[in-house]
Amino acid sequence: MNELHNNQSQQLWQSQPVEGIQMSAEAIRKRAGKFERTILWRNRREYVGALIPAVLFAFLFVRTHDILFRIAFGTLIAGLAFMVFHLHHKGSARTLPETLGASTCVQFFRGELERQRDLVANVWPWYLAPLVPGFVLYTAAYGRALPYPVNLGGMALLDGIVAAIFFFIWKLNQRAAGSLQRLIDELYATENSR
Repeated sequence: MNELHNNQSQQLWQSQPVEGIQMSAEAIRKRAGKFERTILWRNRREYVGALIPAVLFAFLFVRTHDILFRIAFGTLIAGLAFMVFHLHHKGSARTLPETLGASTCVQFFRGELERQRDLVANVWPWYLAPLVPGFVLYTAAYGRALPYPVNLGGMALLDGIVAAIFFFIWKLNQRAAGSLQRLIDELYATENSR
């Protein structure tokens, strides 16, 4: 009996009309501007975050005489360059045009959210995978440079740390994609209420 009552209550609750979220063009412009600044700062952090290891890898590239280490450092620099290029090309912030009406503002802002969501939801092909060949080569060079028992432990520790960092970056971006999806859903509700 209690289950029947709960089912009827749930049906009554679900059948209630949903009131859409009302948002003015100015409110959308403010949110879009704040989002644009967030993306600008994220990209700047990523650029600096890629530049620091690239400079370190370039320094190590010049200092080492081992060809495998040089190839590894060069590959890591190329992977970082690809990552930055892709982020700049696909993930740069776009400014909301001033002349748009409220419904067009919502569509533009939603499109920007979707573009950024798709970018962060798919970090493996453009953010993490370009670094994998360099890390594999570095691991091989590291394993070759050290004596036998030490190299296995060192390689396992290094690879474990890199794998944990990659996993953390992937989960962080999945969480960001979920947050962006919630904003997109909110904007759909706003559009449907007009």
